[in-house]
Amino acid sequence: MLGKEKWSELKAYFTGVASVHFLVHQEKRSLSIKVLRQAYNFGKFLKQYKVDIFHFDTISPRAIGLYPYLRSKKVFITLHDPVPHSGENNWREHIPNFVFYGMADGYFFYSQFAHDQFRQYYKKIKVPFYTIKLQPYSFISQFLSKKRPAGNSILFFGRLSYYKGIDLLLEAIPTVLEQFPDEKFIIAGKPAYGYEVKGEVLEKYKNNIELVLRYLTIEELIQYLEQAKFVICPYRDATQSGVLMTCLATGKLVIATNVGSFPEYIEDNVNGFLAEPDPGSIAKKILEALKNKRYGTIEESLVTTYSEEVGVKNGETILQAYVSLVKKKY
Repeated sequence: MLGKEKWSELKAYFTGVASVHFLVHQEKRSLSIKVLRQAYNFGKFLKQYKVDIFHFDTISPRAIGLYPYLRSKKVFITLHDPVPHSGENNWREHIPNFVFYGMADGYFFYSQFAHDQFRQYYKKIKVPFYTIKLQPYSFISQFLSKKRPAGNSILFFGRLSYYKGIDLLLEAIPTVLEQFPDEKFIIAGKPAYGYEVKGEVLEKYKNNIELVLRYLTIEELIQYLEQAKFVICPYRDATQSGVLMTCLATGKLVIATNVGSFPEYIEDNVNGFLAEPDPGSIAKKILEALKNKRYGTIEESLVTTYSEEVGVKNGETILQAYVSLVKKKY
């Protein structure tokens, strides 16, 4: 269950909302008779609200049981990843596309890159597309300690998967250690899709590389972030990045590869660093950040808080989409 303590952490996000309900799936599998039935029952529960618009903030196989309820509704979908990432093409994840893409009345995206990618791959879909801008995940800031410790490591965190380019980072580490032999790297997160972190570098530089191969609690993540000099995202491909928004909220500089929406949010050597997705370029940017503690200088000017201006623009975009759809109905 969510519990009073966790609810108190989330409560501020629902200020002004008429009601909030959580559906908790206890079934680990995303597609099963039990999951379908639970979603179907949830649809029956929603009937009492007589809503005009149903908005998914991503879709998954767990929502397929809602289909009978949604047939008479207007539907928006916010898509995080229009196309599967490298190494993550699971057939189960395609099922919701067949169910929901045909009924959607509009789509939202968190980056222009994702918007354009979806349009390229799904040319037959002619409903409106909208782009809204992500902001620092300010929820995280409530866990930060008042006195920030000095960084002592370079951190990678998040789901461990092929597209994240962890092997590219491992190949870059020896070059970095030639100039900074005492540098420490931490790779923390739970492996997904059968991915394994492996390579001779791990054994050769075992005193410089720490692996934490499990899911991190928020408290653990904050501890690793506060102890980091900066964060590295050596991705092969990407859309938008929750890792980046988490780092911004905690005031941590990010070195990311020039893929996906990273260049929409990061200006090289201004509010972060952009590398090409290859070991040589990644090593070069890490060295740039370390020399004369350049990472600390940039960190001082990072925008870490929620922007009211961006929030208003996002709200106006969403409201415009809703209003235009309701007007069509009547």
